[in-house]
Order: sequence, then structure tokens, then C-alpha cells
Amino acid sequence: MLVLASCDLFIPKTEPGSRNYEWTLDTLYMPMNYISSVWGASPDDVWAVGAGGTEYDRLLHYDGTQWSTYTNEIIWCDGRIIFGFCADDIWMGGQAGWLERGAGIWHYDGQQWKQHYVYSPEEPYRAIYIHDIWGSSPDNVYACGLRTFYDETNIFLCKGFVLHYDGTAWRELARADFNSQFLRVRNENEIVYVTSYTIDPDTLSGGDYEFYQVKNDSSFYKIGSYKESKIRWIGLSSIDEKVYLTIGQNAYRYKKNKFKHFLYVDNEKFYNNVYGRSENDVFLSMRDGIMHYNGEDIEYIYESPSNDMDIFGTPLILENDIFYSVRYPGFNELVLHGRLVEE
Repeated sequence: MLVLASCDLFIPKTEPGSRNYEWTLDTLYMPMNYISSVWGASPDDVWAVGAGGTEYDRLLHYDGTQWSTYTNEIIWCDGRIIFGFCADDIWMGGQAGWLERGAGIWHYDGQQWKQHYVYSPEEPYRAIYIHDIWGSSPDNVYACGLRTFYDETNIFLCKGFVLHYDGTAWRELARADFNSQFLRVRNENEIVYVTSYTIDPDTLSGGDYEFYQVKNDSSFYKIGSYKESKIRWIGLSSIDEKVYLTIGQNAYRYKKNKFKHFLYVDNEKFYNNVYGRSENDVFLSMRDGIMHYNGEDIEYIYESPSNDMDIFGTPLILENDIFYSVRYPGFNELVLHGRLVEE
């Protein structure tokens, strides 16, 4: 995903992206927590958030030199996703926290974090979360998530929802009436897409990955459904404001209700998604590092020092820097930072 990382946006590169990165692993102190998302306006203004921990230590900030726990405000939202446009316009979403029941969305205005919106539908639910926030502009922001509940026969179910922010207020855009966990949301040319993962209600185990378009009447059009046992994962991302869908080891450009093949990754360790500054500067999350596609071929640009390291989630991609959250059992949370070096 091309992260719009500052108010002074750069023009996406069209030439093959460089692979000459210098990598560092930063250790973050997050007791009883894990990093779920990173976002920043510049290499010396980066945020990391986790859904665990407590309201006093789940949000961290990087000033270009060191990471520190953010303590200016109590963060009740159990942050699962953070996304922004510039240093004074950042969104965070998750559960609302102990003070209020519902899914919470918080906003940072450059001075402080405040609760901005709580989504608590009238239909019964056991728990409700924001899983993703993404927008094309400050007055066109989307969020998606799920609510969990037991039906009248005591079957555990999940149902997704999509929210929209128009620059003034958040509102519910659509609510699914089918088994769904909405994981990612993107839009292109006023068309909204979500990916979903369904759990088999009888076994509470793996089911299907699904790809939907949210229609103007708040209904859903199923574009595709894929068995987890066959493809392991689907992903949804944006590169240069264009929507891409990853299905197993293949990435597709999706436009006008058609799939156009973009990239095949001939490596079974590929998972998650494709992210980049342009179609010639794409980063691929691997189970043993990071690979890069420059428009011609694919090569490793970072190899993990341990097979137990899990590089996951949506990276923060800036003009010359990239940040990934990393999980490494037995260690504190890590952030992998790559910086382009002049060749």
C-alpha cells in the first residue's frame, strides 16, 4: 500500500525501485502486548500500536532516534490499526475500551489523541472491533471490522460492517447480514471493496476468504470466494491509488469487475499482500524476510536472522524508508526499519 505519509506528498516513482536498503531492528518495550500496526508522517515521526497491554502502554512513538511509550493521554482504545495523512491527521481504531462499549475510533490532531467516534449498533453483540482504516483523502476515510455474538441456538457468529468518514462525521455505510469478518477495506473511484474471512460456525475453524464490493444501496456483491485450505490467504491493498487483490501466490489488479494478473510469486513462503510506491517498486512479505519486485524480477532485499521472526501487517512506506512490525517469540516487539542508501 502506498501510504500517504505527509501533507507534502511525493510523486510515485515509475522507474524500477532501488533495492539498496540498510536495515535495522528496533526493540520496543510493550509488556503483555504486540504491535498490530505502524504508521508515520516521516522517518522521525512514527507511531506503533498494539491491541494488548493496558491503556497506559499500548501506543508508542519514534522520533527518529528512539522509541518511547506515549503517555500524554490515557488510550482506552485497544488499537488494532493506525492510519493517517499527515502529522496532525491520524486515525486509530479497535475496541472502544473499558469506558464505553462498542468499536472505537480515535483521532490525533498533532496535539493530543481523543476519542472521535464509537460504533455500537442496536443489534446484540458480544464484542465488536475495528480491523482496518484506510482513506484516499482526509474527507474520504473508511473503516471496517466485525461484531461477534451467539445466535438464538447458541452458535457463535461473526458479521462485518463498513463505516465512512466524510470529513465531518462517521456513519455506518453497510452492515453484513452474513457470516463475515471484514479484514481490509479500500476504495477506488468511489467504489468500496472489503476482504472477509468466514469461520465455520459448526467447527469454529477455517472457512472461506471472500472479496466483496459494497454497493450504493449498502448491500454487498460477492466478487470471489476462496477456500483457506487451498490458498492460505487473500489480501487487499492499494498501490498508487489502485486496488490490488492477492489470492495465494498471485496478485491481481482489479478494475471494472475484471481481474488483470499482475504478479506471480514463485515462492511458497510468500504470504499476506503486495505493497509499494508504484508497480515497479513493490514489497512482498515472506515468511523468512522481504522480497522486492522492480517491474522485471523478484529478489530478496532482507532475510530474517531467524525462522521464528514473523514480518507481518501493512508496512509504512515513505519516500526513502520502510517500517514493518515484527513478532519474535521470547523477545519484546520489534520494528524492522529499512532506509534507502545512495548507490
